[in-house]
Amino acid sequence: MNVTVDQMVKVMEAIAPEMVAAIRAGQAEAAKTGPVKFSEDELTYTPEDVIKLAESAVPAWARPDFSAKSWFRAAFKATRKLREAHSDAALAFLLRKGVQTLANDWYNVVPREWQDYAAVAQSNTLAEFYPPLYGSQVAGLIPENERFPEGRIVGENSVLVNYKFGLIESFSRELFDDDQTAQIKLRASRLGQSMALTENIYAAFRFIGNSGSYGQTLKVPASNYSTTDINGVSFSGPWSTAMYGPGTLPVFNSGSAATSYGNIPTVMSALGLNGLKLAWSVLLNAKDPLGNKIIVNPNTLLVSSMDALHAPMLVAPPAGVPYYPAVIGQSFGGSQQTASNATAGQAGGVFGANPLMGLGIKVVVARFLNDWAWALGEKGKGFMWQERDALEVIQEAPASGANFETDGYRFRSRRRFESDWIGGGSRFWFLGNSGSSNGSAVTVGSSVVGATVAGANGSF
Repeated sequence: MNVTVDQMVKVMEAIAPEMVAAIRAGQAEAAKTGPVKFSEDELTYTPEDVIKLAESAVPAWARPDFSAKSWFRAAFKATRKLREAHSDAALAFLLRKGVQTLANDWYNVVPREWQDYAAVAQSNTLAEFYPPLYGSQVAGLIPENERFPEGRIVGENSVLVNYKFGLIESFSRELFDDDQTAQIKLRASRLGQSMALTENIYAAFRFIGNSGSYGQTLKVPASNYSTTDINGVSFSGPWSTAMYGPGTLPVFNSGSAATSYGNIPTVMSALGLNGLKLAWSVLLNAKDPLGNKIIVNPNTLLVSSMDALHAPMLVAPPAGVPYYPAVIGQSFGGSQQTASNATAGQAGGVFGANPLMGLGIKVVVARFLNDWAWALGEKGKGFMWQERDALEVIQEAPASGANFETDGYRFRSRRRFESDWIGGGSRFWFLGNSGSSNGSAVTVGSSVVGATVAGANGSF
């Protein structure tokens, strides 16, 4: 049977309408250009007539009929009409703003997935300080003439230090002389696209907590996060199998209940209804280091690209499919049931309604998350994205460096930010799989045994 592209699009719209809408919106926005942006330093130190010239000349870069050679000549003539003292600098300024405008436009087109699961905070210094997220002890009953108890909060303060990121793109002079407009736009767009991709990759690595690398340029350090479990034992990393202390919650593929539980299972599993039910229960029983339950509202399911179509069917199946997935009975340890002895009607079982329907859980697909990794938690709690400097493009000084030696133009993108967990923050999330359990072998209703997690140090 042949399936047309239109039919595939309709299927995707039924399963994940938000993803399709974002893709279409991005395609539409790619042909548009935003206003020319100027930094505070540029507005302060650049002559007003140069600023006005840039505002009128730079938007031409986004026009379909843009000609690099014609634009460059027109810009050269326009700058010669300015004061002789800054005519050469003005030409370089216009060229840089043209490249930066294209870079910013393409930066905005690329989906930045971290915006859908991280809290965003602005920074104006080298580093920012964050207090713990959980509250004090609960109020107690006070007999007449008795003293009020003194509440206390366990101090788990965090400091996030901003890092610098950037990339250099080179343009040969011949691209302008020979009017190679497509090549110029392509290289300018890379400055913006690569920065947006860097943000997604960096956030995905920091969320899991491990160090890693991508390509030849991006090195991501391990998370600096550390916290204490309910017994006062300190550990590094965001995940621990004993964070909340003693408990009787079930674990994957085990005939007995766990003696302790945390925000990660003892044995990981690929995404499935049973794992989500466990994650939901654990988050409702999350505790701070003093043993007080904290209020967690699980509203975000973070998944890798491997579960991009499977995840929406689990938490928000389309109309007319209220029973997906029809899991065969219970599937934890000794309570595992098969088609021959399954009890019908239980939540998530044979002919039972999907218990996650109507809970408002939003699926967020992080393309650079480890394959088959997934986590359930509360958006904007615990995991922080700290903004320091927005994307900017800087041009190498004319007649120097590569411009003098190889007859080219060099532009450098620059951005400063940090992303990591803050004090007590990982208690608002449950990591069901770090990517160690391969979902390719999973069938509906069963789970795969993954590698045991060394939760005490956060390594996988």
